[in-house]
Amino acid sequence: MHNQSFSQLGKRTALAMAVAGAMFGSQTAVAQSAGANDATVEVIQVSGIRSSLKASMDDKKNSNVVSDGIKAEDLGKFPDLNVAESLQRITGVSIDRSGGEGQAVTVRGFGPQFNTVLVNGRQIATDSSGREFNFDVIAADQIVGADIYKSTSAHLQEGGIGGTIGLITARPFDFGGFKAVGSIKGMYESLSEETSPSASFLVSNTFADETMGLLVAVSRQERDVQINQIATAGWRPNQTIQNARDGVLFPNAYIPRNWDQIVDRQQRTRTNASLVFQYAPSDDLTVTVDGFVSKFEVDSLVTDLASWFEPDRVGSGTIDANGTLTQFTQEVGLSALGSGDPASDFVSTTRNSRDVSNEGIGINFDWQINESLEAQFDFSTSKAENDRAGKDRFNVVGIINNYSFDGTGDIPTVVHDGFGNGNLPSADLARLHYNEKGNVPTDKDKISEYKADFKYTSDSDVFESARFGIYNQVREKSQFQIFGSQCAFCGYGTPAPNSTIDFRPFTANNFFNGLIDTFYTYDGDAYVDYLAAQGVPIEPTLQNNRYTINEDITSLYADFTFLYDLGDMPVTLNVGARYSETTIDVEAVQSFVTDVVRTSDETLFGNVFGPATDIVQGGNYSNLLPSVNLKLELTDEMVLRFSVYESMTRPTMSQLSPATNFGEPRRGNLAAAGGNPALKPFVSENWDISYEWYYGDANLFTFAFFNKEVDDFIVTLTGTETFTLSDRANNPGFICGNDLCAELDPNAPTTAPELVGLQEDYTVTRPQNSEAATVTGYEIGVTHIFENGFGFTANATVVDSDVELGADTTQSFALEGLGDSQNLVVFYEQENYQARLAFNNREAFLRAIDNGFNGEPINTETFGQWDVSASYDINENLTVFFEGINITEEELRQFGRFANQTYSIEDNGSRYSVGIRGTF
Repeated sequence: MHNQSFSQLGKRTALAMAVAGAMFGSQTAVAQSAGANDATVEVIQVSGIRSSLKASMDDKKNSNVVSDGIKAEDLGKFPDLNVAESLQRITGVSIDRSGGEGQAVTVRGFGPQFNTVLVNGRQIATDSSGREFNFDVIAADQIVGADIYKSTSAHLQEGGIGGTIGLITARPFDFGGFKAVGSIKGMYESLSEETSPSASFLVSNTFADETMGLLVAVSRQERDVQINQIATAGWRPNQTIQNARDGVLFPNAYIPRNWDQIVDRQQRTRTNASLVFQYAPSDDLTVTVDGFVSKFEVDSLVTDLASWFEPDRVGSGTIDANGTLTQFTQEVGLSALGSGDPASDFVSTTRNSRDVSNEGIGINFDWQINESLEAQFDFSTSKAENDRAGKDRFNVVGIINNYSFDGTGDIPTVVHDGFGNGNLPSADLARLHYNEKGNVPTDKDKISEYKADFKYTSDSDVFESARFGIYNQVREKSQFQIFGSQCAFCGYGTPAPNSTIDFRPFTANNFFNGLIDTFYTYDGDAYVDYLAAQGVPIEPTLQNNRYTINEDITSLYADFTFLYDLGDMPVTLNVGARYSETTIDVEAVQSFVTDVVRTSDETLFGNVFGPATDIVQGGNYSNLLPSVNLKLELTDEMVLRFSVYESMTRPTMSQLSPATNFGEPRRGNLAAAGGNPALKPFVSENWDISYEWYYGDANLFTFAFFNKEVDDFIVTLTGTETFTLSDRANNPGFICGNDLCAELDPNAPTTAPELVGLQEDYTVTRPQNSEAATVTGYEIGVTHIFENGFGFTANATVVDSDVELGADTTQSFALEGLGDSQNLVVFYEQENYQARLAFNNREAFLRAIDNGFNGEPINTETFGQWDVSASYDINENLTVFFEGINITEEELRQFGRFANQTYSIEDNGSRYSVGIRGTF
């Protein structure tokens, strides 16, 4: 358990209280003329860029915590097409994209799992396997505001070391009377050369003397997407580069596992609908009932020209000072270890990448009990499902071939013997096989929440208010997988007529300049159907590596706000604490390996699993999270803030399952991975200091410095665990290849007739709490609007850590997602015209410490994107608009441990939209 006491609260708040005491101790307490903002949701109607910026500045200035926000420029008009794209314009915020769309948000260097996302104050279920929230499931035109709380107070829900992000949707009482907005537009994609429609509408009205209100909002977007990519599964370290002719060429070298040229054509469909009903039977009580449903589908067809590299069949090569093989050839007949001959592979993969459904409903009671006491009661439940299991397949056509790799240029290339653009080898040389069906899981999530919040407002000169409340969340997260038999080379013995699979040339539109853009494709679905008709066992079945996590959280909080004057300077002090208890129960289904058998692939062995076994484990922990926020108004225009607080983030839910997943055994490699239900949360001690200067009508200069000291970082550690290969009664004996037998017993023959009860050591990776890190950084920003209608906002964030990735290949911990960022938005707004040019730059960062091959790191290169938008108001009701995304068609690049170890280059092209918006 991770427990804290109130004595620790005193220690951690001593510094802040000392500062407050020094400021207040010798002063006469004088009541301020205005109370401090308590960071509750208040919707302010704005219109236009200037008004939107001004409303956000007012919220920031009045807040008791360090925060930033965005307001919709008008109802149904968020600044960007995607909520995450707008959030990245805020200092300290950066994003990750999927298919060119903003999907996940990083705050002050802490990735999606470290940030709590609330919609109207509620945490909603997600389609991910962890806690992170995917912003691409939300329609931006249904959001009227977004706030990011970078420091915290006791009333804010715990869970976000990086920050708390609050999204706000429209309510009928926000407007009063009738309100309707709608838009239609077409979006052109530069790579697919397709145009897709989208439309949205929102209707709101109040009635019964404005004591009742109803709002309905619906939106739908379609996209025909093409993503061009070149990529490897990773760089293999410490490899002996050799061949049967020349022997060892290079010891301890890096070689890419493979090299793929990928064309991913997707159909994306997003549908959102929401309904809100409000009832105010009196001036003291408002009841709000709201519900939403959403559906986000991504159907993908991947066509791929692939090369598979083995270190024992390199004909010739060049190596650099880091040990990276930068140029080499793979040749037929040169394998030193029997890895087979190289082949030019034509891959056809269908993936139902996303099939996400979300739904939720809630009821809120806002009750002014008397002049001093206000209460809010909120009940909500939401569900999410990403239904992907068993809906994908992977097929390969291979042509034995020589090829060469050259990684010295800006874009690595592979030259295949016998063909290039428009020159293809005979299809008669190819052999076709089915690999797998169903290698992605289905994730389900359900969250039920209850909150009771109270605020007492005092008429004292010093004591302004107190807030206190209780929060409970019950969450159930489950994952299961439907997987086909491990049938890596099914179909070799089942010839398929070309009339069935339609094996034909394929041309990749707008592919990377200079690379092969003509290769083969075929109908993979027809091939799978053909194999099934021939009796090949390929249909997927429910796997025994599923789990369900039940999490119960109960939190209590109280905070107190005091108002003073320090001379002529008003001061607001907010002090509080939040206590949280978390209980976790995990139910998992586990099947253990009972046998390892040979397959038709000389490099790959097959696992034989025993019957399913139920595993039930659990854990609990508690956290006390103090917070102190101090705001000093130096002048009417200048604000100085100081915050010291403790925050926490719970472990990623996918890491909590105790089940062990066994990997495919290869020569010299018996590996497995599993979770750990005993994981504790990350805990961070933080302090912030910031300066804000609000000058002119809507101008702002800000500077902030922050420090976070985080304990109990979760890292993946590798150890040895022993499992018993018990053998199956109906398949006695242990059959293996020479290398695997040699690993078990150097004197073992190729076939060992009886190895019943063999104790075998597996290399197993599991998450553990074991590391600490300090993150420091500063943010600087300025917004200025000129009288002629022009204006700009610019900001930069610099972050640093005492734990960064080094050259040591055994390093198991470094902070992921940590990188500097910059933003520039230039705009013009005058009468009926509006235009905006925006640039966002995210500098290089570590994406994953151990997600590459053999636990190698993956880094992301600096990425900058230019976006543009313009609009013209035809009249007070109708507006035509234009939008351009990634207009310079920048590519997203990733690399391995060293910069010349290209991991992937992804081209999403640019997108352009033209549409019309109506407001009535």
